[in-house]
Amino acid sequence: MDTITLNDIGRARQNITPHIYSTPLLRCSWLEEQIGAPVYGKLENLQRRGSFKIRGAANGLLQLDPAQRAKGVVTASAGNHGLGLAQVAQLLGCPVTVFVSISTSPLKINKLRQLGARLIQEGADYDASEALAQAHAKTKHPPFIHAFDQPEVIAGQGTIGLELLDEMTPLNSPMCVVVPIGGGGLISGIAIAIKSKSPKSKIIGVQSEASPAMVRALEAGKVVDTPIGETVADGLAGRLVGENMLRLVQKYCAEVVLVKEKNICFAMQEFYFRQGWRVEGAAAVGAAAILENKVQARGMPVVLIVSGGNVAEESFYRFIEANTQSG
Repeated sequence: MDTITLNDIGRARQNITPHIYSTPLLRCSWLEEQIGAPVYGKLENLQRRGSFKIRGAANGLLQLDPAQRAKGVVTASAGNHGLGLAQVAQLLGCPVTVFVSISTSPLKINKLRQLGARLIQEGADYDASEALAQAHAKTKHPPFIHAFDQPEVIAGQGTIGLELLDEMTPLNSPMCVVVPIGGGGLISGIAIAIKSKSPKSKIIGVQSEASPAMVRALEAGKVVDTPIGETVADGLAGRLVGENMLRLVQKYCAEVVLVKEKNICFAMQEFYFRQGWRVEGAAAVGAAAILENKVQARGMPVVLIVSGGNVAEESFYRFIEANTQSG
């Protein structure tokens, strides 16, 4: 992978601005007593199509010339990347084929169909679907837009870091940014942006105990195939992280921590009842890390990347009810 620079992320910001929202940064006072520092949520759950993924998808798609886009693109997705890509592709007149696994959320599948994506539901998990999508791209020759392991996509996700630098500048201090990790593209882009401008800032990644692929890769010093358990944070579930993502996390991130499923559900509940935000499990792992005392901010303001809100209402309440009963 080519080196991704702050300039790349700046260009991505220019490219994708017409297609995204600059999302709010709001205080999460209910977490502040736990950590002893100001806590903010960067609300990508309010982003177009309900997730940060549209940033990287848009930047990847916009690198193609009109003739390439007219022939269509292919991707694999746990749901949110496909939604972001399909949204921008629809505006640009670009056909999209999205491979999803058989375990993908029905809500996300329905939304993909509404956007006109050609949907192929095969594979037991994201990694299996990606292998099928890659094989399709090699055979049929449409450009493949990766969900996380592509420089243009990482640069697009890094635009969140630029927004945070603008929004947190008045505090005139380093920050601690807590980021969900699936494949690693989001944390890589944010870390490059933040550490390039604010080297004393701290970047912490979070995964569920049920899907610890980045943690296991860091322990081994290489990408390892990691079993996936049942998880409410389905957007982060994957057996493998990208080799490039591993190296970027090793370079830029202070640590990656694991959180319990019950605490992810509790964080989802608290975000809803205390702040009125219905967020998906992947978006609640940062709050769960604070609740488990796994974020040491050293007095810095803390920013949680609230990565998405694409969770079906019935599933959301089922998670909360299960958490209450296990209580």
